[in-house]
Amino acid sequence: MGRNPAKVLIIVMLLFLAQGCSRSREPDNKADKPQEEITGFSLRQFAGDKSSFTLKGESAEISSGGRTTIAAPALSFSTGAEVIEINTGKEGQGEVKIVPDEKKVTAVVITGNVKIIYRDIKTGAVTMEGSCRKLTYKDAEKTLLMEGNPVIKRGKSVFSGDTVIYRFDENTLEIKGNVNAQIHTEKDAD
Repeated sequence: MGRNPAKVLIIVMLLFLAQGCSRSREPDNKADKPQEEITGFSLRQFAGDKSSFTLKGESAEISSGGRTTIAAPALSFSTGAEVIEINTGKEGQGEVKIVPDEKKVTAVVITGNVKIIYRDIKTGAVTMEGSCRKLTYKDAEKTLLMEGNPVIKRGKSVFSGDTVIYRFDENTLEIKGNVNAQIHTEKDAD
């Protein structure tokens, strides 16, 4: 039997092409996969003459899509008058938004059992405490937005609402939605 070598070669090439085309390929989700993983980190950013913040975490994953997630985040702010410490513990999660060209943090979102402590910078005394399920720091507005059952305690006074906004520049609290304020004066202590 004489075989035509050209026909055999064409059949072999068609088999290779058919096999190459029939392979199932997994979708390319590089934006979702971690580009870099970091453990035990600390990031400090200055935001003016007397203010700065430090972000710490147990670990972080930086994705190529510009999304950075943090496990067990801790955030602290230092202003001219106070230090604000924000912690979540092991169950907390965070997400950082960064402008890559400027290498500047624009926002930090922390979720979990968020605890906030305000300390007088001179004495170290606790002046206010807070808690919430979600906290968002926005650098451009110099604000902390507390959501998810936010509660602020100052002495015996307790404030709560749907959202609490703390403005660094003005040193003010704004409470919105279902506002509850239990204000105790020094006279009430008698």
